Amino acid sequence: MKIPEEKLSISDNIIQAIVDQPSNAPKILQEDLSNHKTEISYLIDNYLPGTYKVSVFKIIDLAFGSELQGTLKINYNATEFSGCELTETELDNFINVNFAIDKHTLQVILTGEEIRERDSFEEF
Repeated sequence: MKIPEEKLSISDNIIQAIVDQPSNAPKILQEDLSNHKTEISYLIDNYLPGTYKVSVFKIIDLAFGSELQGTLKINYNATEFSGCELTETELDNFINVNFAIDKHTLQVILTGEEIRERDSFEEF
């Protein structure tokens, strides 16, 4: 089984703001994550079956479980591409993601849900 993961850069100043302002930490991190839309799209794309690609996503929940770790829930819409044509098939779903901030490497590590083996779209 595969677990999608992305590593994002984060500044020392942002980490310090999260530590110093725990009540504002979710807002601070969410604003910083908005600078990493491409990487977050890759994380979701790795979770999707075959020819689906993320067309839009939004972080709908972000919670810290400890000072530098927590979870977020990402709602996404994905569209299926068939060759060069856009088909009408779309997914509107969400993925739960764990995050850990490593203050030594200045990274946010996002770990998605375990990808299940699936034979068809119906199992997704």
